[in-house]
Amino acid sequence: MKKYLTVVGLALSVAVLLAVGFNLGLPIKLRFSNPSMNYWAVFVLAVALPFALAALVAALLPVKRWISFCVVWFLCAIPCSVFSLFAYYEAVSVQEQGEDGAFMLLDSVGVANVDYRLYLSNCGATCSWGLVVRAERDGPFGIKVVRSIWSEYRTSDEAQLMLAAPGVLRVVEKDGTAHDIRY
Repeated sequence: MKKYLTVVGLALSVAVLLAVGFNLGLPIKLRFSNPSMNYWAVFVLAVALPFALAALVAALLPVKRWISFCVVWFLCAIPCSVFSLFAYYEAVSVQEQGEDGAFMLLDSVGVANVDYRLYLSNCGATCSWGLVVRAERDGPFGIKVVRSIWSEYRTSDEAQLMLAAPGVLRVVEKDGTAHDIRY
């Protein structure tokens, strides 16, 4: 039974750490087509992370397994629980509204199998509203691969996205300001 728990703990910890690392450290990110599912995924990862790290530590340090498990879990659970509460409330809010207020779609242009989408974004609580262009490729199970290719903050809140030339997108703001983006 202990061997089974160790294998399950290691598998859980590797899966959670890969999911967190993949979405934090790489320029390509996985997102769901349904906006509220992104916040639910953050909620699940924030709840699972203390257990995954504690299971990893307990598997690697067999001496006093439960003590090390509890210490690591407690130290990781406090910040993760706060983070999971924020994700929970945001998920419920987005689910009720039907759209994500952090990334509101303004325009879209399809080139080959990639959709280039222009969003109005507040980039979180630390900066002002701005425009973001993302390259998005739809995948299976409502998951899409997303890469941010351009952003400009402290701009107007209305803009259009168009194909200017092969390999070049143009963002035209309401005041006529144009930004050319190579993709």
